[in-house]
Amino acid sequence: MRPASWIGFAILCIMSSTSWAIPRGEELSVFEQQSVRYAVVGLVALLLGGYRGWSWNLGLRLGLIGMGFFGIPMAIGEWSQGAVSEISRSALFAMVPVVVVMVIAAGDDERGVRRFLAPALAGLGGLLLVLPLGFSGSIRGQLMLGVVCAAVFLAGLSSVWLYRLLRGVTLAHAVSAICLANAAFLLVCSVVRGDYVLQWSGLSSVISPASLVDVVEVVLIVWLLQEMPPLRFAARYLLIPLLTILESFLLIRPEVTVRIACGTLLLATGVGMLLFLKVGDEDTVLSLR
Repeated sequence: MRPASWIGFAILCIMSSTSWAIPRGEELSVFEQQSVRYAVVGLVALLLGGYRGWSWNLGLRLGLIGMGFFGIPMAIGEWSQGAVSEISRSALFAMVPVVVVMVIAAGDDERGVRRFLAPALAGLGGLLLVLPLGFSGSIRGQLMLGVVCAAVFLAGLSSVWLYRLLRGVTLAHAVSAICLANAAFLLVCSVVRGDYVLQWSGLSSVISPASLVDVVEVVLIVWLLQEMPPLRFAARYLLIPLLTILESFLLIRPEVTVRIACGTLLLATGVGMLLFLKVGDEDTVLSLR
C-alpha cells in the first residue's frame, strides 16, 4: 500500500471517531440531509470528469453495489432505531471484517487469507467486552436485529465487490456513480418514511461543518475502497470504536476495570494484526480473482 493510502485511512478514522463532537442541524430529516449531500458530491464529481468515458453498464453496477455499502445499511440503521441501540449496531458492524474474510476465502484458493479470521474475531471479542450491549426481547426487536445482521453481511460483501470493480476506474467516475445512486435511494427512503418536506430554509443545515465532514468522508471512503485491500479497509469498523474508546479515557476518565482493559487490549491487537499482518502477495491474497 502507498503511504498516501495509510494517511487517508488515518484521516478517515480520526474524523469518524470524533464526529460526535460536531453539531448537526435538525431542519431536515436524516434521509433528506444525506440525499442532498450525496447528490451534491455526485454532481460535482460528474462535472469534474465523471462523465468522461461514462459507461452505463459500469455506472449501474457501481451504483447498485454502492447502495449496498452506503445507503442500505444507513437506511436500516435509521429504521432500526428504538429496536436496536446505536451501541449495539456499532458492535454488530464490527463483524464486517469477519464477513470480508469469509467472502474472500470462499472465492480465493489462497489459504493465507484465513489467518486473518483470528484477529478479526479477536477485535470483535474485545469490542464486545468493552461495550455495554443490550438487545430487545420483543418480536420487532429480534426481527430488526436480524435485518441489521443482514446489512452487516451486505456491507462486507459490497466492499469486496467494489474493490474488484473499481480497479482502473477514475475517482470522479466512481464517486459520481455511487453518490448519485445513493442520493436517489435515500430520497425514495425519505418519501416512503413520510418525512420528505424539502424546506428550502432547512437546506442551510447542509452547508455546515458536519456536512463538510460527511462529504470528505464519502470521497475518502470511495477512494480507499479503490486503494486499500478489503481486509485492511474493513479494519476501520474496529479501529474507529477503538479510537472512540481511547478518547473517552482521555475526556471522561471512566473507571477502568479488568474487563475494559482486557477488551481494549484485545481490540487493539486485532486491529493491529488486520492492518499489518502480511501473508504472501497482498494483492493476490486480499482480493478476489
